[in-house]
Amino acid sequence: MTTKPTRAHKRRAAAWLLAMMVTSCGGTSATGGSGGGNSGAGATGGRQATGGATASGGGVATGGTVPGGGGSPTGGGHADSGGTSGGPPGGGGDGGQIAGTGGARTGGTAGGTPTGSQGGGQAAGHPGGSVGGGQTGGSVGGGPDSGGAGPGGSGPGGSGAGGGTPAFDGTSVMAIMRRVADHEIARFGNNNSNGWVRATFHTGMLAAYRALGDAKYRDYTQQWGQANSWLVSNEASGGPRFADNQACFQSYAELYMANPVASNNVMIASAQTVLNTMVAAPMAGRTEWWWCDSLFMAPPALARIAKATGKAEYLTLMHTMFWDSKAFLFDPAQNLFWRDSTFRNTSTYWARGNGWVVAGIARILEVLPATDARRPDYEDLLRLMATKLKTIQAADGFWRSGLTDMTSFTTPESSGTAFFCYGLAWGINNGVLDRATFLPTVTKSWNALVGAVDAQGQLGWVQAVGSKPGPSTMNSTNDYATGAFLLSGAEILKL
Repeated sequence: MTTKPTRAHKRRAAAWLLAMMVTSCGGTSATGGSGGGNSGAGATGGRQATGGATASGGGVATGGTVPGGGGSPTGGGHADSGGTSGGPPGGGGDGGQIAGTGGARTGGTAGGTPTGSQGGGQAAGHPGGSVGGGQTGGSVGGGPDSGGAGPGGSGPGGSGAGGGTPAFDGTSVMAIMRRVADHEIARFGNNNSNGWVRATFHTGMLAAYRALGDAKYRDYTQQWGQANSWLVSNEASGGPRFADNQACFQSYAELYMANPVASNNVMIASAQTVLNTMVAAPMAGRTEWWWCDSLFMAPPALARIAKATGKAEYLTLMHTMFWDSKAFLFDPAQNLFWRDSTFRNTSTYWARGNGWVVAGIARILEVLPATDARRPDYEDLLRLMATKLKTIQAADGFWRSGLTDMTSFTTPESSGTAFFCYGLAWGINNGVLDRATFLPTVTKSWNALVGAVDAQGQLGWVQAVGSKPGPSTMNSTNDYATGAFLLSGAEILKL
């Protein structure tokens, strides 16, 4: 049965098309235009001469997505499998909360210069980085002003955004992060699933807490953990060792590390029990982490539990399994991952599957000791993948669901794009990726994502749960994508 489009549908579709046209012609040059995207890097540290990506603020006032929205699955089977349920109606979004003219955040200048130096704050003298809202600290799991690694730097002379004019308008970024986070909290209601779908969202929720300084987001994840008794998930088949069921450990560990007192040991007790069984009876990465999605679910959990407990055996296990899985699933000819063995030696490279890997690498590196012998290997892999991704980003800022085949599924896809945006922005902020080279790519992706958020805070163009490239629509959404969006926003604030 064919339904005749309403005038409202036509208006919203036209608005989206206009938003994408405006976004694609914006850029990061010194004048706010595209100009190849690289001419705006300031000589004093890679900052843009005008302080803004897309000088006009980007987007259009009527952009966004149409009513509707899919809910999220409560289970998932083997990573991306299952379906979605109906969500609340949305509305036409404003699409305007994107990179502006800068100036809202002034950057940290203690001991250094306000413009930064050496391409992104790696020179000495930027202990706080360019963080909005007066945030000068916040280690993993911690809040603003609590010390630790914190947004924008890892101490004096550490890597991070450093001082100088920020690339994005912090007020707008924070506003849209709140809109998305609050929309999801309302959408979830009393559903406290701790499966991989919702667990991915909570990684973004804690990032939002640290970036925005609003304790309600930390408390929301805290009550989620309490509602699940801090236990390993059982929503995916495969038992406690199955990577999807371990994604929840990431947020449990971050909350524990924010307040590592004896009474909070329960937060990581289940995780330790599960991981101890894996250490005692290890399996090959290609056997236990046989699909690339798993490289986001389990390795960052192992890295965080290792940091929380000081047990090096968890890192040893993670390294052994990760690199065996990589050897099995990575195509060196494309510098991309196949999703699983059924796609090996084919030309199918799934956007979200590779997004899981890119984001997973960033989250491993976030807590991996600087002295770890394998750290350079993870950094090199992130550079390889980022370099490839830069070349296959669409003009509208999104990546398509089939990374090297833009014709099979031509619509934008937000979940893969959000994971890439996060991973690349993290790489810039932490000195792994060259700012001048990759900031235009990140800018385009963030602007595209913002244009996919409607007035209520629903992120659209999200491919449903799956295992290969597939379609997306303006009113399709899911928890993993909004989690990735919040992770991205937290990094965007540091640029």
